[in-house]
Amino acid sequence: MRVTVKLFATLVRFNEGSQSGKPFEVDLPDGSHVKDLIDLLKIPPQETHVIFVNNIIEEHDSNLKDGDVVGLFPPVGGG
Repeated sequence: MRVTVKLFATLVRFNEGSQSGKPFEVDLPDGSHVKDLIDLLKIPPQETHVIFVNNIIEEHDSNLKDGDVVGLFPPVGGG
């Protein structure tokens, strides 16, 4: 299956040449979960704080299906 991924902020460093929010496609085996995508991209799981799948907040163990759009955000701090 193929999913579209958008990395934000500091997570762009895990996809060479990526820009924040710029989509790219990834092929995954059928039945994959968000955590499988994160592993494939070699992102440490603790660095993904907010996960959106098709604009809905999801968890690391959420199922993915062909055509999903996944947005990954790091923890964000501020004052």
